[in-house]
Amino acid sequence: MSISSLAPRCVLQATAQNRVVLGYAVDPDRVAPLLPDGLVPARHEGTTYVSLVGVELADVRGLGLAVPGVQRVPAVELRIHVRPAEASSGLVGTWTAQAHVSRRLVAWGARRLYGETIAVTSMQPIRREHADHVEVTYRFDWRGREQRIRVRGERAPVPPPPDARAHILLSPDWRFGTARDGTLLQARIKRPATPVHRVQEHHVTVQWPAVYGDLGQLLANRSPTLVLLSSSAPVTLHWRTRGQG
Repeated sequence: MSISSLAPRCVLQATAQNRVVLGYAVDPDRVAPLLPDGLVPARHEGTTYVSLVGVELADVRGLGLAVPGVQRVPAVELRIHVRPAEASSGLVGTWTAQAHVSRRLVAWGARRLYGETIAVTSMQPIRREHADHVEVTYRFDWRGREQRIRVRGERAPVPPPPDARAHILLSPDWRFGTARDGTLLQARIKRPATPVHRVQEHHVTVQWPAVYGDLGQLLANRSPTLVLLSSSAPVTLHWRTRGQG
């Protein structure tokens, strides 16, 4: 499969706020069977990262225009860090195993344009600021049960650590999906390096297998390898391109 060149058209612009990233190092051979055709796990020092991400998109603009009713969009997604099977190792990004959002229009667009697996549910992001720390919580319902992610960090943000894992988790350059006919889709995503809050503690109360299936089963009862809490940053998602069979 060859991947066509990326059209420069910008589809979505927003400010990513209250972004929490919990990265889990897993055996690539365990996640490979869960990926669609054309994608393989991206390896870093012998492991592959699966990340649970909570983010609140503000000032959302589609094709340069404000979208009524979707100015603020919270989302939680579980994603695997991947690369196309026949591409160079430098073409690395993420494939969304399951995402949850609170807006039906956003879910429709993600499914239709980018082939992502996404569900609509009630969701409540909460940010609390204290004298010496900041706390961000994402709560969403799944089949009548509340799922929760909470991360607390120092109040003053600092430059992200030089640790390569932090870069992998914070700044994937591509998003991959699958069209209805099985064709691989890819889209460039851009976000500048942004300061992070040094994480003091975190709590994940998620029914992993019930919410995320086989991938969730791999993560049940495991602690994340790295937890990040980032400040606000602009994010730009470009138009998808399709692979050529």
